[in-house]
Order: sequence, then C-alpha cells, then structure tokens
Amino acid sequence: MSDKISAPNVYLYAFQLHNDSKGSNNPLWKHCDNILANFTDETVTPNLVFPQKSHSYRNDLLPNVVLGFTSNPPIEGFVQPLQIQDSYAFCLNIGCPEDGTADNVDVDLIKEFNPNQALLINGDDNFLGQTLLITAWLPENSSDDLKLLKPLADKCRNALFQGNSPPTFYCSGKLFGSPIFEYGSIADIANYRHLLVWLLAKKQTDKDLNTCQEEIFDLLFHRNKIIKVFQDSRKIYHELDREYRIIEKNMEVLQDQFARGTVLTPSQLLEFQEQLKQLFSKGIIYTRLLRKLEDYDNTIELNLNNYTNILQAICGILGTDKEELSILNNFSRKTAPYFRSQIAGDLGYFRHGTDLIEQAIASIRGIVEIEQARNDRTNQGELRKSEIGEKNRDDRLESKVQAIGVGLAAGGIAASSGTDQLFETVQNHQIPVVMHLHPFAFSFLLSCAIALFAAGITWCVTKPKNS
Repeated sequence: MSDKISAPNVYLYAFQLHNDSKGSNNPLWKHCDNILANFTDETVTPNLVFPQKSHSYRNDLLPNVVLGFTSNPPIEGFVQPLQIQDSYAFCLNIGCPEDGTADNVDVDLIKEFNPNQALLINGDDNFLGQTLLITAWLPENSSDDLKLLKPLADKCRNALFQGNSPPTFYCSGKLFGSPIFEYGSIADIANYRHLLVWLLAKKQTDKDLNTCQEEIFDLLFHRNKIIKVFQDSRKIYHELDREYRIIEKNMEVLQDQFARGTVLTPSQLLEFQEQLKQLFSKGIIYTRLLRKLEDYDNTIELNLNNYTNILQAICGILGTDKEELSILNNFSRKTAPYFRSQIAGDLGYFRHGTDLIEQAIASIRGIVEIEQARNDRTNQGELRKSEIGEKNRDDRLESKVQAIGVGLAAGGIAASSGTDQLFETVQNHQIPVVMHLHPFAFSFLLSCAIALFAAGITWCVTKPKNS
C-alpha cells in the first residue's frame, strides 16, 4: 500500500463550559488564538459576537469574518466558533486545497498542520475535551480493505502527533462509504485523546460529510461531554473510596471499643461525643459525593439521548440506517452504556457507606446516652446522700436548740420560784453539804440541775432516730 495521499486536512473540534468565564474571557478562545498564531496574523477574540439571552440550541459567534492563512506550502483553513447550550465550541480546519496542488503528497505533510503540538489542548476543569479528525483522499483505484489501510492510517496518526504519545488504535469501520479508523482507548480514560482518520475513497463521502457537518459537530459535542462527565465521575469514585475506607476503619475501632464493654470515663465520653460530631459532618460530605455521582449518571443519560437523536437525524438526512454508521453508533451502544453501568455499580457499592455511618451514629448515640444516664444516677445518689446528711445535721441542731431552750426555761422558772424557802428547809434538816453554801449559790446550782435535767429529757424525746 502506497504512503501517498491527496489533499490532507485536519479538523479540530474543541469544547468548553461557560461557567464563570463567559464571553471573550473564556479560555477556549485563547487556545484558538494560540493555534491560529501558527498560520495567520488574525485572531478570533476581537471578532466574536455573543448573543444576548439566546434560547437557541446553537449560535454562530463569528459571522461574516474570513481568516486567511499564509503558509508555504499552501495551507488553507477556517475557524467556526459556536455557542452550544451551556458551552462554547469551535471547529478549526487546517489543510490543503482540493485543487490538485496537493495530490499524491507524502503522509509526513500532516506534520505541518500541528506545529509545536499546537492542536493538543490541555484545558482546565471546564474543558470538555477535543476530537481531531484527519481526512485524506486515497489514490484512485486503491483498495478499501480496512486491514490493508490500517498501516497508512497509523502513519497519518503518527505524523500528526509526531511521536508525542499518540493515542492507541481502538476500532475501524466505514462511514458514508469510506474507511475510517478511531484512536483513543477508553481504558486510559484519564489521558484520553480522540482521533479519527478518515481515508476518503468516494466522492459521495465528501458530499455526505458536507451535508451533515452541523450534525457531526453536535454529535462530537455530546460525545465529549459524556466522556468528560465520566472522567469527573472517576475523581468522585476515588474520593468516595477514600471516605469509605475511613468509615470502615472507624467502625472497626468502635466495634473493638464496644467489645471491651468498659465503663467510659468522662474524657472518653467527650471523645465519643466528638466522634459523633465528626460522623455527622462526614455523613453530609459522603451523601453529597453520592448525589454528585448520581448527577453525573443523569448527565450521561441526557447527553446519550441527544447523541442517539442526532444519529437518527443523520440517518434521516442521508436515507440510511444506523448500521451504516456503526463506528458512530458503537459509542451509543457500547461505550456510553459501559460508563453508566460503571457508575451504577459504584453507587450500589458506596451506598453501603451511608448504612455504616448511620449504624456508627446510632451506636455512639446509644453508648453516650447509656453512660450519661449512668453518670446521672450516680450523681443523683451522691446528691441524695448529701441531702440526707444535711437534713440529719439540721434535725440534730434543731433538737439541740430545743433541748437548750427547754433547759434554760426550766432553770429560769426554778430560779424564780421559792428557792429561798427550799434553802431554809434544807438547812433546818442540817444537811452537811448545804450548811456551808450561800443562798445564791444554792439557788444557782439548783437552777442548773433542773435545766440540765429538762434539757436531757427534751433531747431524748426530739432527737432524730438515725442519730
């Protein structure tokens, strides 16, 4: 198979979300201008016209402007910036004219279309991705056997990427009657680049491509959006996996603590309460990640429906069926459903994490409540003992006060009632001990004796039973 091709061209389809960078400030236009700088002095950014609150599906942002390329050998091209739904996009064409000046040229000419790897965009998180399409005419009477043409397609790929990690071969088929080869492995989704090499063998192929240019553009838009969403879902997967492992480890620690069955100290109780707060916070983060993964699945479903509808529209325009668009239909039948099944599996697995969090929260709550109840009972018992002791002290003090009061009253009464006559009576009986006492001393001692006797009786009657 000859390495000669005719009128090679490269098409770059690139897409980026609006988000915070709307209008001419969007990074996509800077990427476009940087590419154009290799072929012309003109730029896109100053000429862009943005619609005000447009509700249409797509808007042309560069009306009535033609960019002239100045290159040798003669290279021509155009750029078409668009607004599609919530995103910006552009289709950039660089290649040789079909006027016979680039017939039977060497495959290495394709290197001129990608100086300094300018066509390979490495965007930010809002960059949805890109698709590169190489078209080239086969020499007349060439075989259209896919196996025979694959080495030529590989050389076209290598010339464009110039040895800079070219995407691997994925599949091949025929589109609009001509052989087409797809590169870019879904298995390496983190470093995915999409390339199509379309070797034109029939004039009808070129006519059908021109007829369905808008539909092909829209098809690639939804395709890149689906792949970008799946790439983002892998980041969420890794975050969920990390959180799930932390939750499992925490559950193992909790189960070990529960198995020991020891009474918690106040510091351990505070630690459990802190773990409860952390689990609440982690549960919110974990649930938010799950919802984001569900949103990604919904986004893939929506864009997959759009992709399928556009395929159906192409079939209607060309009067063909989806089997003749198998290389395009393969994405909607196999690749995108694989993405959805992968996300569904992730959701099924990681939803168990919410159950673990709920179990951990319920377990910690139960332990904290049990320990708090136990501490409350202990504190109430100590308080009850303290109150009883306090009451007994009060009762004893009250009994003492009553006894002293009664004793003093009895002594006072005794002192004021006829002790002189009693003293004379005692002296008349000539009792030796009393004979030498002064009448006042006798009265005082008698009052004290009566007071002590009365106080003793009163104490015995009023003292608390448990004293």
